[in-house]
Amino acid sequence: MSNRTIEQRTAERLAEIRAKGLLSRAAEVVGVDAEARTVELAFSSEAEVRRWGWIEILSHDDGAVLLNRLNDGGALLDNHNWNAQRGVVEKAWLDVDRKCRAVVRFGRSAAAEELLQDVADGIKRHVSVGYQIHEIKLTEEREGVDVYTVTSWEPYEISIVSVPADITVGVGRSAEKVSEERTAGTEDDTPAEAAQSPRIEVTNTGDHRSMDEDEKKQQQQREAAQRSGAEAERARVRAINALAERFGKAVDDIDGLVRTALNEGHDEAKFQAALLEALNKRAARPLNEQLAGSDVGLTDKEVRSYSILRVVRALLDPTDKKAQKAAAFEFEVSEAAREKQEKKTERFVVPTDVLRRSVYGEAETRAFNTSTAGGAAGNTGGYSIATNLLAASYVEMLRKRATIMTMGRVIGGLVGNVDIPKQTAGAVGYWVGEDDDAGETGIELGQVSMTPKTVAAYSEITRKLLMQSSLDVEALVRADLAIAMGLTIDLAGYYGTGSENQPLGIANHTGINAVAFAGANPTFAELVAMETAIATDNADVESMSYVANAGFRGYAKTTLKFDGVPGTIWEPGNQVNGYPCQITNQIAAGDVFHGNFMDLVIGLWGGLEITVDPYSNSKKGRLRIITFQDVDYAVRRTESFCLGRKP
Repeated sequence: MSNRTIEQRTAERLAEIRAKGLLSRAAEVVGVDAEARTVELAFSSEAEVRRWGWIEILSHDDGAVLLNRLNDGGALLDNHNWNAQRGVVEKAWLDVDRKCRAVVRFGRSAAAEELLQDVADGIKRHVSVGYQIHEIKLTEEREGVDVYTVTSWEPYEISIVSVPADITVGVGRSAEKVSEERTAGTEDDTPAEAAQSPRIEVTNTGDHRSMDEDEKKQQQQREAAQRSGAEAERARVRAINALAERFGKAVDDIDGLVRTALNEGHDEAKFQAALLEALNKRAARPLNEQLAGSDVGLTDKEVRSYSILRVVRALLDPTDKKAQKAAAFEFEVSEAAREKQEKKTERFVVPTDVLRRSVYGEAETRAFNTSTAGGAAGNTGGYSIATNLLAASYVEMLRKRATIMTMGRVIGGLVGNVDIPKQTAGAVGYWVGEDDDAGETGIELGQVSMTPKTVAAYSEITRKLLMQSSLDVEALVRADLAIAMGLTIDLAGYYGTGSENQPLGIANHTGINAVAFAGANPTFAELVAMETAIATDNADVESMSYVANAGFRGYAKTTLKFDGVPGTIWEPGNQVNGYPCQITNQIAAGDVFHGNFMDLVIGLWGGLEITVDPYSNSKKGRLRIITFQDVDYAVRRTESFCLGRKP
């Protein structure tokens, strides 16, 4: 042994290994399933391989082989080219015969299809595994050559290769036969001498130290190409991770998108396109499903047993032990909701599980079983404390109609500030001459940001109503709270100022299209001009809508499109100019909105927060329930909207 200590020699050798980067070994294909597009491989064994003046043995003890990377969608490459992914590792494992095996699945690209066919036809029969060494141990010195056992190593990728160093292994060799042969050496590996390892059949016994100049030059070129490919791959991974960190909160399963992009070799532009598609899919889901992301996991039975009235009674008097005990479940759920939304608040939080679902089952109708007669119209809740009334017969106060939640893209369950990806440029096609390079153009992403704005609303109930335990009263209170909050949020989507803690509504966005009406109500030509303004910006889609108030509808039903020609502005099917027209008195008289409302993103953070005020109307015996909700709006493309009004 050398005068240097084993620890010193081991440390120096490990440093040398790490400087070399990834190593590789040849392996063989065990079987091909062309229909399933899968190939089974035995990619490593404990065969000895001569490296740069020393011999390497890969330990196959339990825990020595780190297979997490391969089992997390590891890459199948063509000739170790990190930019030429042709498939994915479905499963990798350490077998009882102390060999590592894997099943890989080929992709469906033209290049992957061609490579799979070559493997199935026996044209390309050789496999190589690229791996990183983490820990080694000097185990012996044999005729002046150090023998190191690699005690911790990690496969990075599996490649189909054209020319391995060891031609004794390859496609078609069975698991039984290969167990008696070495699974070793690619272009930068050399097997140890056969005499030093008699159990291994070796036909390629060349040593890198005896390479001629051409071989050395080729080796240097390969190493340079590997370094270039590795740097390109690192740049790709950095770009994808940066986009994921920037926009990940706005889409579902960002980790899965990143994993797919990395494993399948997607470039930055393709990952950007995947982000946009994921955002569109999330926004297209029904509101109930979108808000489910911020649920705390209540069952249907637990939702039905949840009581806002118990919460109000407990908040009304914190010293009332009976009320606190009765609402213990609700307070436990509130704590879970606070943790879910990661928001520091002292208020009581109603989770979205409760807000999304009715207090009743699908077909239930229950009666109010109350005893006290109602009072005057001003008594809040008075008319529901009367004789037996079905829940469906309760007549709500006349309210304006909320519309924006049904038309925009709602994203629920948000945490912290959110950046929404916005496509700002697309690929451009153009003509090129012979041998000219095509320009590097592709999708570009910008962003629109959303930050939570807190909206508050309140509802009042009488103390007598609070004492009721009827499901109908519970449903009434829930609905009233939701409606009061919803109308405030709805109005801000159209006219929010962006100041004084309000979101910025469509009407106040710089850059939206505008059409000036000559009169208090628009002509048909002016309504068509709104459509034309959007179409000129290439933002028109079939799903656009008009939104106006009830006065506009009355005007449109009695006004002809063209003088002397039958046909009013208001068309059958509640349409105007071939598009649906929503009517709500949230819209100011004389204003008409038109556009693709799916480009309006509505962000909701957490659940509904509640406080109880027993003092403001204590003389009347009423309680004020104050609710808070965090919300914001973002317009992804201002070109998608037009506002018509008289200047």
